[in-house]
Amino acid sequence: MTAAVLACVLGLAACNDDAAGAGSPTTGQRQAGMPYTGNDPCALLKPADLPELNQDSQIQPTALNGSTCAGDDFMVQISDGVDGGLGDMQATGPGAKPIPDVGGYKAALRQTTIPGQTNCGVVLQVTETQLVQVFVTKSDPKLACDTANKAAAIVAGRLPK
Repeated sequence: MTAAVLACVLGLAACNDDAAGAGSPTTGQRQAGMPYTGNDPCALLKPADLPELNQDSQIQPTALNGSTCAGDDFMVQISDGVDGGLGDMQATGPGAKPIPDVGGYKAALRQTTIPGQTNCGVVLQVTETQLVQVFVTKSDPKLACDTANKAAAIVAGRLPK
């Protein structure tokens, strides 16, 4: 399953066909800079935080690099140096849509489907140049997006204000 999450996430990150206005911020920014840089992305979300995430104790979230943490059916990714935040970020390519703020952060939702799986991602604009993306992969599209929204709210509560 981790491979499916990675495939979906990498596919999302490669997009850069944002339609005018798609994912554009509608409220003010919280702060400038990159407040979460250098912190452990695995500290932002754990399977125990949500019963909808895979609870198999044999499968632990893994830090893939300094900015990504992958669990069996979820991924948290910190993106630094994104000019223009949600309005210009690559991950909001086709199909991304703005959603109500999550935990006080501007947010966008992106859903993709691969055979038998739906990947739903909620992207939080932490600052003008830093985004935190929360992806969940499930066979049920509604469950994937509902879980991604819940997970994003947990992550938002753990980000520095």
